[in-house]
Amino acid sequence: MRRRYIQQPDNSLVEVSDDYQSQPRAGFFVSGDIQPYKSMVTGEMIEGRRQHREHLRQHNVVEVGNAFDTPKPRELHKPGNLKRTLIDVFNSKS
Repeated sequence: MRRRYIQQPDNSLVEVSDDYQSQPRAGFFVSGDIQPYKSMVTGEMIEGRRQHREHLRQHNVVEVGNAFDTPKPRELHKPGNLKRTLIDVFNSKS
């Protein structure tokens, strides 16, 4: 009698029956072309992704979505002796 085993992620083996169906594997995703739209710059109809990219490049336009990069907060440089310097300047004026 012949037996089949499948190795699990933890390297253990599990015996499977003849009617075992494996999980579908991840594959490639092919995205379809964009729907035609009217350009806000020239009014012409843009028919596909290639024409869309060329149109953006030709008119120096940037496509903006709703995902924005947030700027990193700048580190403030605090001199260690600023307080002493201010006190000395103030006292020298009096």
